[in-house]
Amino acid sequence: MRSCLARPVRGLSHAKLASPRGLGYRNQAVKKTIALFVSAALVLIACDDPAPAATLPASATSAPTTSAAAISSAAARPSATVAAAVAPLQVLRLTLTSEVKQKEPVDELKEAGPGQRVWAHITLRNGAPEARRVSVTFKVDGEERSTVDLQVASSWSYRTWAYNTLRAGDKSGELTVEVRNDASEIIGQARLPNRASAAKKVGSGK
Repeated sequence: MRSCLARPVRGLSHAKLASPRGLGYRNQAVKKTIALFVSAALVLIACDDPAPAATLPASATSAPTTSAAAISSAAARPSATVAAAVAPLQVLRLTLTSEVKQKEPVDELKEAGPGQRVWAHITLRNGAPEARRVSVTFKVDGEERSTVDLQVASSWSYRTWAYNTLRAGDKSGELTVEVRNDASEIIGQARLPNRASAAKKVGSGK
């Protein structure tokens, strides 16, 4: 909309229009008539002057935006949790044996006796690019006897082993072997009964 406001024109005023010297008219009535006519013309001229258009500040028109490419790139990056789930540390085989030769168990025990050395032979798969740690814990009737930490290299089939020697009083009960990953999660477990007569059987490992 246009704003119709009467604004004076530079160099002209009612006083000058009405002055005998201003426009050089001799008749007072004629001078008043002309002055009124000119004033009306000034008002019409002022109405033709359009009001300035409203403008928004620069900050209102330059709000930052996030591109679709940036969002897609962020969504495509896998988290550390997802990466760990893709490459878990797995126990492929856990064997309790009386001895390990040439990186393989010589037998598979069905029971153990007092003073006998029991080996835990473990075959693992580590799909991660770096070596990871496993812990092998030996327990007798729930009592922890020893824990051995082992490093597992990046491999589809990695063999490692640890052992524990039963005490002279371990004539009954049960030997339990637990394998835990680097997050302390059990990923393998084996059990073996203890019997007094088992120590005199094949291979004490000593």
